[in-house]
Amino acid sequence: MNLSAATGSASVAAARYQSSATCEVIDGCITCGDTAVEMEIVRIDHARELALCECDAGRETVEIALVAPVAVGDRLLVHAGTAIAHLGREEAA
Repeated sequence: MNLSAATGSASVAAARYQSSATCEVIDGCITCGDTAVEMEIVRIDHARELALCECDAGRETVEIALVAPVAVGDRLLVHAGTAIAHLGREEAA
């Protein structure tokens, strides 16, 4: 195989992709289209850096390493099973 022909072909394909690629994400993650959800911590497994969290849609296990330290009752912004922001604590009514 001719290396320059293969390289040239890859360069043309890359240029074509770059010239026609657009990013028009209106709402959600640019990678997967998912949105982040606000959730409240119900239980924490500190050893595994996981928390059981809940929202109106139900409960989910969430990775908390990026936002630690956290406590039961804290509110997190969760995307794709990972807490990406600490929103504070829900005050008792």
